[in-house]
Amino acid sequence: MSFKNVLCLIPARSGSKTIKNKNIVKINNKELFYYSIRFSKKLKFIKKVIFSSDSSNYLSLAKKFGLNDLHKRKKKLSGDNSLTEDLVREILFTEKKKNFNYDFVLILQPTTPFRQKKMFDLAHKILLKKKFDTVITIKDVKDHPERMKKILYTNQVVNYLNMKKESLKPRQKLKNIYIRSGAMYFFRSDNLKKYNSIVGKKVYGIITNGKYSINIDDQEDLILAKYYAKK
Repeated sequence: MSFKNVLCLIPARSGSKTIKNKNIVKINNKELFYYSIRFSKKLKFIKKVIFSSDSSNYLSLAKKFGLNDLHKRKKKLSGDNSLTEDLVREILFTEKKKNFNYDFVLILQPTTPFRQKKMFDLAHKILLKKKFDTVITIKDVKDHPERMKKILYTNQVVNYLNMKKESLKPRQKLKNIYIRSGAMYFFRSDNLKKYNSIVGKKVYGIITNGKYSINIDDQEDLILAKYYAKK
């Protein structure tokens, strides 16, 4: 299999409800998506990096940061309910018409500004061995499902999980459970055809922690990211 068959996609739409213009909020005087662009240039196995946005301003900034492969996203692919796999499909289709084909796609979300190169080199090696069709980054959940509750229409509070008895285990006795951290979505391009999803059936998880597990969704995440960026 070719060493240079990886397409890197940096998706940065302009709409954001929790933090206005989140993808261009500044950390250390640089727009948030700058860090994903900068990191993509460190990965030697990437054949092409495409920056996708519905915003002409974002596209201009990406060009300023050294990217020339820009994709103006259609309105139907830029809404709150738009699916990432639909965007990937369109870009792969457009690339195929130019006679560019890719065995792997790596998505670098702008909301995760801190990454370690060694994790991505490891992920690439894992995919080349063909035992897994997807590699993602994961992190420990802050709130364990065994402690979660839901409210019924009667205002009665019940366990979120179907447990007959209340779990009062100390945290260290609970099983480790993880959630996607968002720093990496690295997958075989044919996952879309096989599973109608970027995430396939055999998924390898790389555990992240500390600043490498930050995925900026709200103001608290942003404050934490700015703190780490100054260290």
